[in-house]
Amino acid sequence: MNALESVAGIYSSIYIHEAGHAMVYKALGASDITIEVPRRGTIFSGQTSGNFAPPLTQGQERLVAISGLAAANLAGELVLQHKGLRGSPYAQAILGTSVISNLIHVTHYYTKIRGVDGYAGNDIDQYELAGGNPHLMSALLSGYTVWTLHRMRKQEVPLFYFDLRF
Repeated sequence: MNALESVAGIYSSIYIHEAGHAMVYKALGASDITIEVPRRGTIFSGQTSGNFAPPLTQGQERLVAISGLAAANLAGELVLQHKGLRGSPYAQAILGTSVISNLIHVTHYYTKIRGVDGYAGNDIDQYELAGGNPHLMSALLSGYTVWTLHRMRKQEVPLFYFDLRF
């Protein structure tokens, strides 16, 4: 049962991430908004798309880029802040997925190249393409992730069944 709850939590976190993008799309007037989880050809990822009548400004594009990560991290923060959720494998998976996703976004930004082997980029790449500083975004995500892992250790919340000792 714990494994099923964990898988459900992982996919819920991915949907929360994509819902963050979709809510900003909607707020900015997009139509035909779709969420695909998992994204074609992958297992643990998603994609949100929509149509915008007037093109987005760079600021709006940056907002869209960070909205998924922000939504997933807010959901993870909710788990950390509410003691009753911390013992649930489902809730722990939501938190764990948000933390791991942060690190995957940062490592992929620095280790993969857009356009090579079909890689289209991730939210940090989109943030950069919209005129944002990807290094600052990566530093913020990494710092928040380390701080979150530290708080998980202090509160004895495991990361996918592994106790954190650092």
